[in-house]
Amino acid sequence: MAAGTLYTYPENWRAFKAQIAAQYSGARLKVASSPPAFTFGQTNRTPAFLSNFPLGKVPAYQGDDGFCLFESNAIAHYLSNDAIRGATPQAAAQVLQWVSFADSEIVPPASAWVFPTLGIMQFNKQYKYPEELTLTFKSCNLITGMFQRLDKLRKNAFASVILFGTNNDSSISGIWVFRGQDLAFTLSEDWQIDYESYDWRKLNPDSEECKTMVKEYFAWEGEFKHVGKSFNQGKIFK
Repeated sequence: MAAGTLYTYPENWRAFKAQIAAQYSGARLKVASSPPAFTFGQTNRTPAFLSNFPLGKVPAYQGDDGFCLFESNAIAHYLSNDAIRGATPQAAAQVLQWVSFADSEIVPPASAWVFPTLGIMQFNKQYKYPEELTLTFKSCNLITGMFQRLDKLRKNAFASVILFGTNNDSSISGIWVFRGQDLAFTLSEDWQIDYESYDWRKLNPDSEECKTMVKEYFAWEGEFKHVGKSFNQGKIFK
């Protein structure tokens, strides 16, 4: 019977697959989702973690025997028993069929419609409208939540996103750098998280405006004339 540790961040619905499989199969599974055992964005960037999981992705599973896996479906499959994964080749193929169907047909609309009501994901707060941003710590959590749910984009983007202003008078803006010339969010269903809540415009790298903005956003200091509010705190996506 499998036994090991699942590394993830709190309330990661993809990690629930492994936890459910373990509960039904009887596999012994420890969950490391909070300090000091695991801190998302820090622990999964350490050399020790990357030596076992080169992509730094979570959920990630490490067995007590040293066996390592990433990708939620693979982990759930490994932690299952024949009753869950299928005792015959035909049954196993049918399980895989419905797992694939769920990923392509159920998860995308569920992410937008159902998960927020369950508290698994936040509602789309339409951050295009700063008057809807209240306490700064809650506004900052919107940035963190977006970054966590965009984990699969980390190899293809870099961003510096800043919260400006104070309680009940704040705004969020940032600079994103993608591979290619188009907005990356539209290229994959896994990347279509919260991006519609913001207005986007492509910067001209040869313009003085762009050079100034990049310098300010990367250094987290400057006049930020286009914002009109003072710097509060920033977050880096990488």
